[in-house]
Amino acid sequence: MDKEHLLTTKITISGTFQDFQLYSGKFYLWTTKNELNIYNWNKWMQQLTSIDRPIYFEPQPTEQLTIKTEELEPFRERTVLFTEPLYDSVIFNHVLYYSDPSGFYRYSLMNKEAEKELIYPLPVFQINLSSSGRMALAAGEKGLFEYLVSHNYLFQQTKHALTPRLFQLSSTYTSRTEWLQQDLIQYGDPSQQETHLLRFVSQKGVLSLTYILPLNQTANDSPLQIRELPLALSFNRPSMNDGSLFAFETDKYKVKKNPFYRSQTIHLLTASHPLSENQATDPDALVVSERNKQLSVTLQDDPILSLPSSTIKKWRIYSRTRYYRNQLHLLFPHELVLYLFTEVKR
Repeated sequence: MDKEHLLTTKITISGTFQDFQLYSGKFYLWTTKNELNIYNWNKWMQQLTSIDRPIYFEPQPTEQLTIKTEELEPFRERTVLFTEPLYDSVIFNHVLYYSDPSGFYRYSLMNKEAEKELIYPLPVFQINLSSSGRMALAAGEKGLFEYLVSHNYLFQQTKHALTPRLFQLSSTYTSRTEWLQQDLIQYGDPSQQETHLLRFVSQKGVLSLTYILPLNQTANDSPLQIRELPLALSFNRPSMNDGSLFAFETDKYKVKKNPFYRSQTIHLLTASHPLSENQATDPDALVVSERNKQLSVTLQDDPILSLPSSTIKKWRIYSRTRYYRNQLHLLFPHELVLYLFTEVKR
């Protein structure tokens, strides 16, 4: 895979949102009214691909469009009401796990009559699901916890159990976490730059926390930056009067792209931590890294995208899914931006 055949589709949804998820053909969008709108993702993608839009090939294949939430109404299937603003969310095995100021909850997405279940009255600011199905909970001044969302794991030590499946790993202030296979990096107060490594041993699914090691954070080099092209596209076909008919190059070839914006080869990975024993080596992987106040996406160390991380409230990739591993979603104060990376043939 090279940049010449990598199509970057940027979809901007205007508005203010609390959170977002993409799972099993459904797009989940939380509004500031504490409403969760659930949309049919596949029908929306089919509608998008049926509209002719120009693809810009310089400096790399790119297409963009901006929409309002009202334009998503034909694809909305239902709305779920919440009583509190959302902190964070994760979907695992068709169950939504989320946190708000009142605690940590679960909610079945398969049963439309399901009730929200309180797991524990613990506000969690980050829910981090590992590739192996382990869930770390960063709860600020309350510390660091793990919820055994998968029945493939058990804890050997039970003295720190708040419930049969919720365990406190550390009482140190925790702002966020990062998984390193079965180990965990715990980030403390950002102003003090406190970081710890939690080392685990897993034997046939039985977990044991062996030690907690303080780490020193080091500054990383700033990644290369590229400028986003201001390609403001819409659902409307370009007209002869707006001058956009000749603002792109077709190279006299018919452009072919996936009708659902899926990809069997392109997928995104988070950049490996220096402590990781398994560094990402897939040459076709798009690597997402956040360092030195920049969020960047690279292909074989070649920059694809770079944005100031200070303006990003939350970002998410979908490495545990089958069809959405080629997507990067970014939440900004006044918009949600979806980046879809697919192959393009000319």
